Amino acid sequence: MKKLAGFTLLEMLIVTGLMALLVILGLNLMRSSAAASTKSEAAAQRNEQLRSAQAFIRRQITGALPIAYEFNASNGEATFFSGNRDKLQFVANMPGYLSYGGAYLQTFELKRGGENYQLEFQFQQITTEGLLKAERKPEILLDGIKTGEFSFRTLDEQSKPGSWKNSWDLPTQIPLQTSLKIEFADKKMHWPLLVASSKLSAATATGGNPGLQPTPFNQDIGSGGE
Repeated sequence: MKKLAGFTLLEMLIVTGLMALLVILGLNLMRSSAAASTKSEAAAQRNEQLRSAQAFIRRQITGALPIAYEFNASNGEATFFSGNRDKLQFVANMPGYLSYGGAYLQTFELKRGGENYQLEFQFQQITTEGLLKAERKPEILLDGIKTGEFSFRTLDEQSKPGSWKNSWDLPTQIPLQTSLKIEFADKKMHWPLLVASSKLSAATATGGNPGLQPTPFNQDIGSGGE
């Protein structure tokens, strides 16, 4: 009878080594794919968060209404719109899914949150009896902000867009445009410059508000980036 041929020990070791190598390569490929998928999902979530926040802020600023939320007791002057580098306040309608409808005083504010800043949003309903208490705690729209600032501009005396200012000192007027610059601590997050034009700014920018004395635009007020 012929002797049956079989695998030698060396051949078995070589085959086992090759199989182990293939398994290791497969696991590494799976890990790389999972890591790439996780990074892609994180980037998509960051971008969606930024898009949603920017769309919301733009929509609210665009819908700013010439409704007074504060009066100066000494001269009776009304405040329709106020803002500086870190804070913005005005009256506008709220989306139905966030409120009971109607006009609300809306506050956007850049506040320190740990090492960086965060953008908070607060809203209070306006009634015939005045401002009601806030319905909920301030919402954090964005966090991890390294630097940020609001700026404003309206028409100058030649009815042309004036320079950007970091302080809005014309409370009886709604600015022609409002911008928000943001730089995040995380370099992967990029905030396109937001510039929103108020729908009802044209009437107030050139001649004041109905029933109030027009306030001339002062080109020397404040300082801001172009």
